[in-house]
Amino acid sequence: MDNLELFKTEQTTKILLELGVPANLQGFRCLKACILKVIDDPSVLRKVTKDLYPQIGKQFAIASSVVERSMRHSTEIAFNKTGFKFLSNLFGTNTKWNYKPTNSELIALIAEYIGLQIEKKKIKEVK
Repeated sequence: MDNLELFKTEQTTKILLELGVPANLQGFRCLKACILKVIDDPSVLRKVTKDLYPQIGKQFAIASSVVERSMRHSTEIAFNKTGFKFLSNLFGTNTKWNYKPTNSELIALIAEYIGLQIEKKKIKEVK
């Protein structure tokens, strides 16, 4: 695993834990894998149920419907625990989440944030 892969994995894990997603649930692993795939290829967000979930299901030897349900369950627990206040802090906004974001919305938000962190890191390395 190179430095970039390690950075992406570490950041994804930290964010999910800060959001309150229980690490012992299958949904945690599925969310993490989805986020890492989206960071590498954002176009998979256009075909979440047709492409992304089946890829993750194959990776963990489960059905794509189980991938979706386990992520939904994990985010439900995390949202009830923390209200996703950390997401607002992450982007530096005072936005209050009045609703639980969908799986794809959460994946896209976290992937976008980590992508921005990677770009910042690259800029710093060039200087």
